[in-house]
Amino acid sequence: MSALQSKPRRTWSLIIASALVLSGLAAGQQISSAQPTPPAYRQKPYPLNSNENHRLEKLRDKVDLPDLPPFTGKAKFVSGTVEQGAKGGPRYSMVFEAEEPQNQVVDWYDNVFRMYKWGSIQKSTSSVSATHKEGHFASISTDDKVNAGANNPKIHSSFTVHYQMAVR
Repeated sequence: MSALQSKPRRTWSLIIASALVLSGLAAGQQISSAQPTPPAYRQKPYPLNSNENHRLEKLRDKVDLPDLPPFTGKAKFVSGTVEQGAKGGPRYSMVFEAEEPQNQVVDWYDNVFRMYKWGSIQKSTSSVSATHKEGHFASISTDDKVNAGANNPKIHSSFTVHYQMAVR
């Protein structure tokens, strides 16, 4: 093959390579001019009920909750609130001090969720949560950093019960 015959092949190779590069750039511009994908999260907050229907009240004592028995260990009610008019139903939050360590509290509630046939159980070392077949949601979070009170130096942990009642 002579040098004159290889020049046209080299020229055609350069033309084809240039065409491929330019077509790739054009395709990239088409992709970038496409409509942006809307965000997966909600941009507007859920509407709340009117102020007279949406109120937070302090609890004077613990409340018996449907399908969630009270802790059977040595625990004392410290404080609590109920949010009436919450989306879906009333929302309870109760804080307790316990003589049992946090792992025993978490294990106890984990067993209760399983015995009462709650689903979607999520458990960690300091919390456990689940959803009931009726739509109720419960979450128990614990804290082992508790200042032993003067009234009871045996306190080893505290835990908070969050409960969203489903109203149908």
